Amino acid sequence: MTTIIRTTLFTAALLLGSQAITSAGSLGGIGVLGDSYSDEYQFYPPDRTTARNWVEILATTRGLDFGPYSAGSRGEPRNRGYAFNWARSDATTADLVASGQHTGLAAQVARGEVGLVVIFIGGNDFINALKGPNPVRAAAEVLPRALANHRLAVRTILDASPHVKLALVTLPDIRHLPEFAGPLQEGRLPVATADAFTRAICRYNAQIRSLAAGHPRVALIDLDMATRAANLVSTEYAFVDGRKLDRLHPGNTLDRFFLADVRHPGTLGQGIMARLFVETVNAKFGAGIPPLESRVVLALARSVAHPADPAVKLVSRGAAAGIESPRAVNTAPAIAQDRAQVTAGTMNR
Repeated sequence: MTTIIRTTLFTAALLLGSQAITSAGSLGGIGVLGDSYSDEYQFYPPDRTTARNWVEILATTRGLDFGPYSAGSRGEPRNRGYAFNWARSDATTADLVASGQHTGLAAQVARGEVGLVVIFIGGNDFINALKGPNPVRAAAEVLPRALANHRLAVRTILDASPHVKLALVTLPDIRHLPEFAGPLQEGRLPVATADAFTRAICRYNAQIRSLAAGHPRVALIDLDMATRAANLVSTEYAFVDGRKLDRLHPGNTLDRFFLADVRHPGTLGQGIMARLFVETVNAKFGAGIPPLESRVVLALARSVAHPADPAVKLVSRGAAAGIESPRAVNTAPAIAQDRAQVTAGTMNR
């Protein structure tokens, strides 16, 4: 894809985002506690830099306020990126507590800088345990620690302000990650071991659902349930925005769900989390964020994808010939739709 085409797509996404900044103003700043699924992808070459995660998607396409941006390090644990996004690559729930993710963000909440906090953490607790020398015993040992750390993070944020809102995210079963799905299918990972981790993650998610149930300031983003629904259709492919994405064979092209690092979803996969966030905070807190248009996510995905990606090359050839490729993306209708919503006053302020 040429630089001009990349710039056009990226600018279109930014324009769309600028129309939505005021729509989510009632939320205030948005803070994040978590791990590499939420830590800005753009700082992690060579694989994650070919994609964007849900935080980056929403900041770019919906103008949501994750705090001032810095490409330079602020020092740990915050480091680079958006000031309210405390998520750190490789973090476990124990790392979250030890590094002060929760207390640092709680201070921003107390100062009135952050009005909504997303907690999406725990996957690395179970991944590290499953990769250890005695995974079944490790699963039994890690679960109570993860539960206690998660409760502490929730309590710390809620106690920071009587007005702060929370969105808690459930964990998909790690057995479906390529780094474990292959060994499980080939018999190198015993089914009984995988089942032990499925049960542990279910108990972890049960606490998350319990903390959210009936609490006026806590919303539930049930990523686990969304993943289970997708698994009923296929565990080999994911159907996202009308595209069939390979779940079993990682790669940094737009036809793969997971990146080549075998663990992180690409932009289209992360778009699922971004949509769930929008739908959940709209339903629970009346945020009034415009729905995340699939074509806009695809435009962003193409704008950051590696130039060798066949999907990107196809768009480039179509543009050079003066025609629109069937797989090319036109973001103009999505932008026009959002502008019409703003004009009509259909979005909450």
